[in-house]
Amino acid sequence: MKNTEEIPVKSYSLSELSQLYSPTLSLSAATKQLLRWMLRHPNLIPRLHETGWQKGQRRFSPKQISLLFDCIGPP
Repeated sequence: MKNTEEIPVKSYSLSELSQLYSPTLSLSAATKQLLRWMLRHPNLIPRLHETGWQKGQRRFSPKQISLLFDCIGPP
């Protein structure tokens, strides 16, 4: 894991973010792993919907990244 100061809160694509969380996995496996973590967090998906996120969206806004970091921790 990296120090949170090294990971800026900015817009990330799903693939970029997945690779930050699971750099040793293939892109496909890392993406699936991140999505599993997101779905297992009870309040994350409703909170993301409040920011305009929709299932299938491939890019996260800085506000959505902040929520992700708060809920599942930074990479």
